[in-house]
Amino acid sequence: MDRMPYNLNVTLELARQRLRDLPPQEIAARKRVSWHEDAGEIRCPSLASVYRILYPGGQIYAGECGEVDPRWQVLILHYLASSGTSLLGRWISFKELPGGPLYRQPFYSRSVLPLVKTFGFDAERFLAAGRALGGERAPVGHIGIILYPFPLVPVCIALWAGDEEIPPNGTVLFDGSAPEHLATEDYAVLAELLVRRLKAAAG
Repeated sequence: MDRMPYNLNVTLELARQRLRDLPPQEIAARKRVSWHEDAGEIRCPSLASVYRILYPGGQIYAGECGEVDPRWQVLILHYLASSGTSLLGRWISFKELPGGPLYRQPFYSRSVLPLVKTFGFDAERFLAAGRALGGERAPVGHIGIILYPFPLVPVCIALWAGDEEIPPNGTVLFDGSAPEHLATEDYAVLAELLVRRLKAAAG
């Protein structure tokens, strides 16, 4: 893996420190993950896989030894250290997150626009990619899917398919409890990475 930018490395180390400050049993109970004391690791289901988070070190692996994108590592650690314990069961847009309007344009440019460009005229390919990542159908848009990057962070990604007269459109929605689990900046990164994962799953 390429060397991390300094600021990302600092962010990752700070996130690991926050994890070390919390008892693993408490993390498991609060965030719907599992603590395996014999292995010294927390296991967090994510999309169609499970991440292994070593405790107390905070190193993260996919499967037995696979490397994980440092930005995804930060998101996992931030999720595990957050205080939220539940879902509200209603969708909110990015602009409804705290400070969301300030990040709205970068959020659109980095997640919604690539989503629409990739899948706007190929909704079935979008659905297949979502299912490959463990997604569920959602009654939003022409085709909507719900992905679970983390157990208490469902993300609804939806498309309104385009045709010769109407351009396609898309949206990314979060559960109303979202601010309890991640910061708004984290959701901007999460949406971008999820769209990239969908593109990769589509081939």
